[in-house]
Amino acid sequence: MRAVIRRMVLAGALLAGAGGCSGPDAGGGGDPTPDLPPATAQQRVREHADRVAAIARIPLDAPEEERLTCPGQISDFPDDELYRMQGTYRLPIAAAEEKATYARLTGHWKAAGLTPRTGDDPWVKGPWAGPADLKIDLLDGHTVALARTTDTTVRMIVWTQCLHETDQGAA
Repeated sequence: MRAVIRRMVLAGALLAGAGGCSGPDAGGGGDPTPDLPPATAQQRVREHADRVAAIARIPLDAPEEERLTCPGQISDFPDDELYRMQGTYRLPIAAAEEKATYARLTGHWKAAGLTPRTGDDPWVKGPWAGPADLKIDLLDGHTVALARTTDTTVRMIVWTQCLHETDQGAA
């Protein structure tokens, strides 16, 4: 009996996690993966990074945006048409200012009805597979994670949900 229960729990966990970026829509069909040209996705990632920097009152440094794959995505689209856009930025935040900066960001996101998570939350992981000090899942499918890298720098990564690539004219 225990083996059956374990298999049922495992199957449920696998189903709950399958797709990673999207699941079937409530209407019983179709692919919920949003269509978006990569240039537009890159622009939106940068806009989110700029907003976070403005709220934190910190300039962005060393911006890098890149297109990544969406491994394991369940979709009606071919794998080579699925992507995730990610931006990596450095924020010059001294360790002594980190707590106040994170409090400003957390307060802003909570006022917007969102639930920021901190490093003691086991679900706070960034795409770099390391812990983040602060993470927020935004309503538009973007995620922001911040983690200290040196005494004077915090790394911020902003990434999209999985997207379906369209050409510029389709957006």
